[in-house]
Amino acid sequence: MPTLAKRVVGALLALAGLVVTVIGLWYAVHLGGSGTATFSAPATGTNPVLVPQTVLNRVDGPVTVTATPRAGGTVWLAATTPSDAAAVLGSTAHTSVTGVDTRPWELLTRTRGTGATPALSGTDVWRNTETGPGAVSMTIEQANAPEAVLAQATKGELQSVELTWERKSWFVQSVIAALVGLFLLLSGLTLLWSARGPRRREDESAPPVPRPATTQQEIA
Repeated sequence: MPTLAKRVVGALLALAGLVVTVIGLWYAVHLGGSGTATFSAPATGTNPVLVPQTVLNRVDGPVTVTATPRAGGTVWLAATTPSDAAAVLGSTAHTSVTGVDTRPWELLTRTRGTGATPALSGTDVWRNTETGPGAVSMTIEQANAPEAVLAQATKGELQSVELTWERKSWFVQSVIAALVGLFLLLSGLTLLWSARGPRRREDESAPPVPRPATTQQEIA
């Protein structure tokens, strides 16, 4: 392979390897050995928070929803069908979780509707409910999908909402990605090193300097 081609291929391999290694290590460190991914978002005061089926049922595995009230508050969690959740909320103000972002490990949210939301715990459409002071959690299994979860502060205000998925294979996949990236990085550096070519000694590379001729008259 020509020297220039080696340098180009080596640089591309090294760059790709570095990127893949960093990404793999990033996920491995954040997921940990258990492969736990936790995303959180601050809640917006008294507005209830809706976690729709597009987020809850995105991954084929259980997801834990945790709602935390501000100091001295009480929180309520409930699971129901997406249609019932939409009917209960109507056009009232609420915060909807629209997705997740792995860079800051945050939930993406959007505020919808206007007007005060009534107490949601009084309706009879809920499949499962949890309530209490401090953080309250509920695990949603995919067997009943599609489902939606609503969180509301029954006393005080909500402080945050978290979603947690756990899958050990995610950690393994992250480590494998880091190893593949490291292999590409080393391969690229090896190509770059081999493209340098043999170094010539300085005295061999410099042209010989001719010595001026001397004559008998100059000596005399």
